[in-house]
Amino acid sequence: MPERIALWKTRARSLERAGKQFRQKSPEAIHDLRVALRRVSATATALGRDGLAKRSRRIVSSLSDLRQIEVDRDLLARVRKLGWLPDDVAAGVDARWDALLRQGARDAARRVPEDELERLRRKLGRLSKEKQRDLMPRLDRALEKAEKRLTPLPEMPTDRALHRYRLAVKEARYVTEDLALAGRAGLGPEIEQRKQVQDALGRWNDLRLFRRHLLATRKEAERRGAVTFVLELDRLAAALEPAVASARDDALRAASLPTPPARSRPQRAPTPASNVR
Repeated sequence: MPERIALWKTRARSLERAGKQFRQKSPEAIHDLRVALRRVSATATALGRDGLAKRSRRIVSSLSDLRQIEVDRDLLARVRKLGWLPDDVAAGVDARWDALLRQGARDAARRVPEDELERLRRKLGRLSKEKQRDLMPRLDRALEKAEKRLTPLPEMPTDRALHRYRLAVKEARYVTEDLALAGRAGLGPEIEQRKQVQDALGRWNDLRLFRRHLLATRKEAERRGAVTFVLELDRLAAALEPAVASARDDALRAASLPTPPARSRPQRAPTPASNVR
């Protein structure tokens, strides 16, 4: 019998909650909205809804810079608390980044109009009422495709290779969670391992981008002739080098963890070419 797609209902609810938080400008709203949209994109890609996946990815991309500013300000607050940067310099950096955040938030309101999120949510609601014969086979194929991107990293991967691996882990995790939500048992260890790897890679990525953006702010200060400001940011950037290297080592160790035992997948019968209604 065809299977109703509860995945879409779950995605619709998550998007509705995240959209409401985004409109209310609540803490973590941008992060939650991007996660909800990434999950929509992963599910849509797996189930052959390429247009929906593309729309979701476009919105995610439009919010990337804004989310990074939030991450940077959070890390700056930690650095300031540790006393790694004088208060007056930290306050100056934070003021600049706060202005970028406020401007970005105004731009985001234009880039992500409320009616667009509502159209996406309604689309997901309609899809949740449809039936589909090949739900599990499609998810299995999507996971196999995602796992092919999880090839072992070279002994000394570049930052770019490590970043691509981070995105591949995220995609594989989301599709694995879709399979679990659709009823496939025994995926807990696999999901947890991928979450740990994704978290470790995410910490490294956040820290390296934070240092990069500090250096960009330092260049601006140099153009203005703010000598003391420049020297303090130079000191902080140098102090962060070991932390970035340590986070990178942690990410590489996490990425090299043994894969959980292969799950038992049912043999798939040939699927008719047109079975999505």
